[in-house]
Amino acid sequence: MCDIEQMFYQFYVIPDHRKFLRFLWWEKGDPEAEPREFQMNVHLFGAASSPGCANFGLKQIANSYEEECGSAAANFVRNDFYVDDGLRSVSTSEEAIELITNTKDLCGRGGLRLHKFVSNSREVMEAVSTQDRAKGIKDLDLRHDSLPIERALGVHWCIESDTFQFRIILKDQPLTRRGILSTISSVYDPLGFVSPVLLVGKQILQELCRNQAEWDDPLPESLRPTWERWRSDLALLENFKMRRCFLPENFGRVESVEIHHFSDASTTGYAQCSYLRLTDDQRRVHCSLIMGKCRVCPLKPVSVPRLELTAAVVSVRVSALLQKELEYENVYEVFWTDSRVVLGYIANDARRFHVFVVNRVQRIRDHTKPSQWRHVATDVNPADDGSRGLGVEELMNKSRWLVGPNFLWEEQVPIIIEASSPTISPEDPEVKKVKSLATQTAKQTFELERLERFSEWHQAKRAIATCLKFKSLLMKHSIKKPQPNSIQALRKDAIPLYKPVMEEDMCQAELEILRLVQKEAFAEEIKILESLKVNSDNPSRSKVRERNKVMKTKSCLYKLDPFLDADNILRVGGRIRRAGFPSNFKHPAVLPRKHHITELIIRHCHQQTQHQGRGMTVNQIRMNGFWIIGCSSAVSYYISKCVRCRKLFGQVQEQKMADLPEDRLEPAPPFTNCGVDFFGPWYIKEGRKELKRYGVLFTCMATRAIHIETAASLSSDSFINAVRRFISIRGPIRQLRSDRGTNFIGAESELKEAVAEMDHGSARQFLLKEGCDYSHYEVKMNAPSASHTGGAWERQIRSVRRVLGPLMHQAGSQLDDESLRTLMCEAAAIVNSRPLTVDNLNDPTSLAPLTPNHLLTMKSTIILPPPGRFQRTDIYSRKRWRRVQYLTNEFWSRWRKEFIQNIQLRQKWIRPQDDLHIGDIVIIKDENLPRNQWLLARIAQVFPGEDNHVRRVKLAIGDPHLDDKGKRVHSEKFLERPIQKLVLLVEDLETRGIPDEEP
Repeated sequence: MCDIEQMFYQFYVIPDHRKFLRFLWWEKGDPEAEPREFQMNVHLFGAASSPGCANFGLKQIANSYEEECGSAAANFVRNDFYVDDGLRSVSTSEEAIELITNTKDLCGRGGLRLHKFVSNSREVMEAVSTQDRAKGIKDLDLRHDSLPIERALGVHWCIESDTFQFRIILKDQPLTRRGILSTISSVYDPLGFVSPVLLVGKQILQELCRNQAEWDDPLPESLRPTWERWRSDLALLENFKMRRCFLPENFGRVESVEIHHFSDASTTGYAQCSYLRLTDDQRRVHCSLIMGKCRVCPLKPVSVPRLELTAAVVSVRVSALLQKELEYENVYEVFWTDSRVVLGYIANDARRFHVFVVNRVQRIRDHTKPSQWRHVATDVNPADDGSRGLGVEELMNKSRWLVGPNFLWEEQVPIIIEASSPTISPEDPEVKKVKSLATQTAKQTFELERLERFSEWHQAKRAIATCLKFKSLLMKHSIKKPQPNSIQALRKDAIPLYKPVMEEDMCQAELEILRLVQKEAFAEEIKILESLKVNSDNPSRSKVRERNKVMKTKSCLYKLDPFLDADNILRVGGRIRRAGFPSNFKHPAVLPRKHHITELIIRHCHQQTQHQGRGMTVNQIRMNGFWIIGCSSAVSYYISKCVRCRKLFGQVQEQKMADLPEDRLEPAPPFTNCGVDFFGPWYIKEGRKELKRYGVLFTCMATRAIHIETAASLSSDSFINAVRRFISIRGPIRQLRSDRGTNFIGAESELKEAVAEMDHGSARQFLLKEGCDYSHYEVKMNAPSASHTGGAWERQIRSVRRVLGPLMHQAGSQLDDESLRTLMCEAAAIVNSRPLTVDNLNDPTSLAPLTPNHLLTMKSTIILPPPGRFQRTDIYSRKRWRRVQYLTNEFWSRWRKEFIQNIQLRQKWIRPQDDLHIGDIVIIKDENLPRNQWLLARIAQVFPGEDNHVRRVKLAIGDPHLDDKGKRVHSEKFLERPIQKLVLLVEDLETRGIPDEEP
């Protein structure tokens, strides 16, 4: 065991990222002094990225210097380091010394220093310099002193005896649920050596949870004696020792390596334990416990067969972990359980089960074979101890949990299983009840129509293979005259003869399916080839000439040189007959583009490539010996409908950009129709306090003028006050648009409540007298997360920010409230002076560019249309109102000619797309989450626009938690979102009114 000295500090951060590691430092620790700014040039402790970056650099060093320092040192660095700690076992001291020397050389070439070396061999430790030894060994006399106990990744390792031990420190914890959990968690046992002991404590904790005890409720008197007895026995684990090395001393050369996994369950818990069984060249056997797991049963009642099946799944998971971590080759694995029901589930191919059993059996069969599973009696099953729990003394007195069952120590492990496979009773509660409905029809069902019921290529082949095997059984048993009991007799005779489906049966079934498909799709071509007897990959020239003459050039097979092989399968002749490849690769079987079997094969190959693109899927199809007509388009169509590909790579929905609303196209007094949004925050000084202020931007939807107010917070009250100030300055408004922020929603509801409570008679008379009609006041809010629909004010906020930047720089960092309001007004004035059009900016003879200030300040040669006829001479009139009205008419005239036409074009989202429909399944895009955590939702309602295109929908998000009856615990939650935040997964074909087939 060794350590890399200051590992994180040895790797530099790239210069572009160092600015993210800046910090302030006060000289001599004086916080009153001016702080200095520093930045880390290397990776620091505590950063989430540091371990990953350092490990990448460590592996890069191993790859770079592998030739100079040897593959053993490079593999040690690549595979046996956990961050900066390296652990490795070798057979001899000479190997260890050589490995240390080469690894130090390799790391030294990369600028790393290995130190804190620890070994159970004194010879190895003497070969290591004193400064490079671990702290507890530096001052020891290796010839006389005992080696200490060191921590290896949290586990206590006694170097002298080369055993794993436990150091139990029992703190005075309160007798509550919190204190019990703390005591149980204080025992660190990652390999599960003493997990049967810990299971007893976990069962006590679970009993508290079952009684719904709070975290600080006192322990009930009924559980106090059990807890005190278990806690006092826990100190005995100080005497527990577990050999670190799997090989005992004087053990010969290992001839065979086996791993035996045992699983069991009871009403209180379920467990798994794995044993390494080694046999040397003298036929001596040694068994070691590798890993064990003990878990309490769920609070929700679960049947014992289900718990047994869950324990078997844990064995499979542990097996996958051990295959990855152990460095033995040609390991033979056996899985043991004392449940015949579980063995029946695993070996079953005929019956259907409920979802719980189906999912776990599928997981087991994905990683193991049914032939690897065996039955063991309960009284010799070591996992039985783990499922019920053990005391410390029971565990340490050579229990079968630590050493394994006796039959593993025998020279030959007996096969404790009956000759016949376990059967599943039809009355088993996990077996689905199948209802058979008989229908009489005049039309005979064609064979291929039945294959359309299958959704997997492997399942279809397996079904046909089973039928073919049953057919062969019927051929062997001829029945001359039907008798009442003939079927029963046949069944009794056939069952002993029946064997599981083998690989050759699957190949024969595949050929049978291909013949049926080709007979249906290429009947005319097959008839021609049979008549000409073109049944080889190298036909004579005369047959080729006759075939090409008879076969139509418009046939899709014309360029493929088709022929019929010995199995009457239509195959591609092609040009690579002389290549040294398998026959089915050189001459793949021909399949039509539009067929259910073709779709099954495409799906199978697409899944084999782990949902890669069209090119890799097409290559996989060809490698499997299939030639699909129009393969690229067929694969592209399937990938476009693949739900997992849509979930991983699908694009968000789009729709043609909607027409502009009326309030942006009709002349109206300034700020009659407005949009509003917050921006900021900005920081001001008020005495010694630093406060936040926000900008509230109002923009006129027609003239594009803006007005800015400041707000002290994002609350509804602050927003209402800003609206009141705005209306007091700019006059009454007819419509107000905004995003769906919580402050805007709260303000809308409060205004409605205030209007409902007021004296409408007197209020209306006052408002009419003042020229305001609040009865027409309307608030429109965009859909949540639809920031693109608020572009009218989002673009203005961007302009204001660009203006405020230089103004803030000139004003300095110490702004007060008055200065901030002044800067906001100046920024609004600058933005209102921007030209609305840029068509004639370079023309010296054209009029001054049209700006919002022409209408707001009337300080230019132009400006609103009320009644009356006004002439150009009115601009020189002494009556100011006629002058103002002429300028207003001139503004709106140029506004129609210059500005309106410039917003005619759609910059994106030009083409109409298919609309979403009720019932479609989508995922909701969330920039703050990785894609695999986006929420799954169903469209519950659509909101078509005036052009009948859907751009906003209401989504139903279901609760993933189910009760005992399989019903959702909570009701559905509904959200509104724009289609630009949705990725379509599955279309609801019923609402779309189209059949479930390729168009």
